[in-house]
Amino acid sequence: MAISAESLKDGKFIELDKLPWKYHAGDDAAWAAGDYDDGNWKSVTNDEINSDPAAALENWDGRAWFRLKIAVDEQLVNQPLAWRMWHWGASEIYIDGKPVQSYGVIEPDGDVEYNPRGLFFPVVFGSGGTHTIAVRYSFKAASDLTSGRGGWLRRGFYMPGFRLIVEPAENTAVKLEDRSRGERLDYVFIGLLSALALVHFLLFVFYRQARGNLFYSFFVLGIAATIWLSSLTNTAHFGAITALLGDIARQDVQSLSVISLLAFLYVEFAGRPSRFFWILLLFWLVSLVLHAAQVYRAFPFVLVMLVITLADCLRIMIRALVKGRDGAWIIAAGIGIFVFGVANNVAAERDIIEVPAWLYHLNLYSTVLCVPLAVSLYLARNFARTNRQLEAQLAQVQELSAQQLEHERTEAELRLAHERTQAENDRRAQELEEARQLQLSMLPKKVPQFPHLEIAAYMRPASEVGGDYYDFHLSEDGTLTVAVGDATGHGLKAGTVVTATKGLFINLAHAPDITDTFRQISHSLKGMNLRGLFMGMTMLKVKNNLVNLSCAGMPPVLVYRENDRRVEEISIKAMPLGSIANFPYKQMQISLSVGDTIMLMSDGFPEMFNEAGEMIADETAKNVLAETAHQSPQEIINHFVEAGQNWAGTRPADDDVTFVVLKMI
Repeated sequence: MAISAESLKDGKFIELDKLPWKYHAGDDAAWAAGDYDDGNWKSVTNDEINSDPAAALENWDGRAWFRLKIAVDEQLVNQPLAWRMWHWGASEIYIDGKPVQSYGVIEPDGDVEYNPRGLFFPVVFGSGGTHTIAVRYSFKAASDLTSGRGGWLRRGFYMPGFRLIVEPAENTAVKLEDRSRGERLDYVFIGLLSALALVHFLLFVFYRQARGNLFYSFFVLGIAATIWLSSLTNTAHFGAITALLGDIARQDVQSLSVISLLAFLYVEFAGRPSRFFWILLLFWLVSLVLHAAQVYRAFPFVLVMLVITLADCLRIMIRALVKGRDGAWIIAAGIGIFVFGVANNVAAERDIIEVPAWLYHLNLYSTVLCVPLAVSLYLARNFARTNRQLEAQLAQVQELSAQQLEHERTEAELRLAHERTQAENDRRAQELEEARQLQLSMLPKKVPQFPHLEIAAYMRPASEVGGDYYDFHLSEDGTLTVAVGDATGHGLKAGTVVTATKGLFINLAHAPDITDTFRQISHSLKGMNLRGLFMGMTMLKVKNNLVNLSCAGMPPVLVYRENDRRVEEISIKAMPLGSIANFPYKQMQISLSVGDTIMLMSDGFPEMFNEAGEMIADETAKNVLAETAHQSPQEIINHFVEAGQNWAGTRPADDDVTFVVLKMI
């Protein structure tokens, strides 16, 4: 096989896994050498492995080597090429006997699986001519392809082997941006659908007679969960068993979502589910159990059940249209688009028809939104029509007995106004409590545990929904990322900024450069057009005894040095995130010794007022830390809380208060 500049021109790529590789079961480090004689090895392609792995991989026991010789054009010498790999299990890649990349860990007593998901790694050939690619490959979970978990994985099409392509390095940035854009769009849809599900579930909670809202919320939530699981499956580096379980969960959630749609239509247009619905539900449960066990592949029970369920949805809507049910055409149109999109994309995924990528994604997005939008339009239309009918009836009553009903009408209006006010107050209180619980649920359930580091955290919101936030992230290389944020103000608006920042932190905390993370978060928040809502943030990354930190509109970081028993104040002046585009954030590095303590806080403590309207002294925080630094982080926080309470007295809190303390031990 020759790799030339012409073969990689205009965005082309070469699928090396389509070529016949030399294969040998077992494991021998000598097989990595470029000049090793593999003439007696069996030739096999990845397509042959996927077709019949037991026949293609002779003597397979979960570990093997693959070798391929390629001819490299002189024009590609010293030119960076991007290589991309997909596989289940673990691998090590060698070129001419030299290791160039590994995914997962291959050990004698067990492997650590890692699916690279097409991650790019660079390869530069120092010379033209013939080169040897050797892949040490291990997939112990599928060491037995005929029974047990290996047979289960095989039935789920989680096969041994790998996919490996070569393409120009300049394609890398474009594809990474496309992947990132797709992930962001997925989470936009997840948020939109989750909000719809919450709204309609609350409508059911407040008015239980409208059972259609309950099933509709399950349907929309199921679509959101399906998108989330699909995004997770396409981006996470799970092992084969976890990935297969996630794939099963995705299809099961999708199936349950369609069942919920059918239940909604029965309740809305037929009054209650029919006997056929319960029989269909029973068959669904059996199909999902069979699907989870992967005991069939020849006959797709889940697909057949999906077709039957969607056909029943169409039957109900056609019957409603024939009977002239008001507004039925709206939902019928949405379901029609939904059925068409599902059928089209399922056919494309199973290679029954060929669909362009743009049409596939258009179908996907229209499928996701068509039914929720149709149902929302239908419910809003019914609500408006009901209101108009009530207004007409009220006018008629007023015309028939205006004088007689005047007093009763006035009394009824006052009572109704009182009830509406009470209901509105209850609704707002419920929403605030749910928002508070949602915000608290976004905080870490527990602080990370390290043998050399002791950590404690504390947050007290000033109202039902606060603007403070803290979070932790542990990278694969052992780097601990700690963030303390303070949104402008507090209440629901600040909670919105906190929610957005939480999602951004999850996706960006792994990045090594804090200033780059700040710029990305700031750019995203500013792009959300939150109208004057910003997020102050202190972020630090701890690895061993080195700490990189940066601040964006936050109080100074306090560092207690055990050696000379003094408190350092590290102040980095910068604008809050989301305020100014491309602000030049700065980062600094410090080192810690045993006994050193770092205190992060929001401005709720240094800007606390007492009953006389006096702000707490600037040196109070430093003094409290100096007096208590010999104690544990939790005891230090307790002293800070007590100091704040003693200062404020009976005055209510003006702002949220958050502390995070780290101590080297």
